Amino acid sequence: MKELLHHPLAVSVGECGLDYNRNFSSREDQLHAFHEQVKLAIDVNKPLFVHEREAYDDVVKVFDEFDSNSLPPIVVHCFTGHKDEAMEYIRRGYYIGFTGTICKKDRGAQLRDLLPFIPLDKIMVETDAPFMGFVRGRRNSEPADCSNVAKKISEIMDIPFATVCEVTTSTTNTFFGLTEHIT
Repeated sequence: MKELLHHPLAVSVGECGLDYNRNFSSREDQLHAFHEQVKLAIDVNKPLFVHEREAYDDVVKVFDEFDSNSLPPIVVHCFTGHKDEAMEYIRRGYYIGFTGTICKKDRGAQLRDLLPFIPLDKIMVETDAPFMGFVRGRRNSEPADCSNVAKKISEIMDIPFATVCEVTTSTTNTFFGLTEHIT
C-alpha cells in the first residue's frame, strides 16, 4: 500500500477507521489496522480520510497514541456523531464531512442542530456515493448530489449557497493538495 500511496493520483490514506456498528472485523483487528493506517499516513505525509461509526472514543485514543504535531490533516467523513464529538474534532483541527443525511427529516435533525457550530472552513461536502441515498425516488446517491448537501448547509447556516460552495471546495482542494482547483 505504501508504494501505491506514492502515485500522484493517491491524495489521502483511507477511507480507514473504526466501525463498531457493523463490526465486519473484530474491534481488536480494527484498532490494529487503524493504528497502522495512521502510521502510514504520517510516513507518506498524506491526509487521513477517516470513517468513524459508533467508535468515537477509540478513534480519539488511536490519534492520541501519536504526537499531535506529527498527524496529517484529518477529515472524519460521513459524520453521524454527536455535537460534543464534533466540537472535539474541530478543537483538534480536524475537518468534518457531511452527507445527504442532513437532508433527511428525522435522521438528519441532530446533524442540522450542530452544523451552525462548525466553522464553514472545517466542513466538507460529500454524499458517500453510492451509499446513503437521500434524493426522493432513488435508493443510491451520486457525486452530483453534493449540490443538495451544500444547499442544505446554506439554509441551515444562513450563508449564501455560492459561499458554501466556494469555501467547501477550497477546503477540499487544500486538504487533498489538489493543484488543479475545481471551481
